[in-house]
Amino acid sequence: MNAPAPDPAPGEADPPAEEHFKPSGTIFLLTCYVAVVILLWLSVYLILLSRGVTV
Repeated sequence: MNAPAPDPAPGEADPPAEEHFKPSGTIFLLTCYVAVVILLWLSVYLILLSRGVTV
């Protein structure tokens, strides 16, 4: 079993904690995915408008 890490000495800096991890790569990929989906829907919408399709 893993023993808990010892507390740092009072003068030492805290080690980077995993709870403050920011998944910037995931956020970037998700943003790109959403942008591509929006652009595809917009292009389909513009094609339908240019052809005069109504609902």
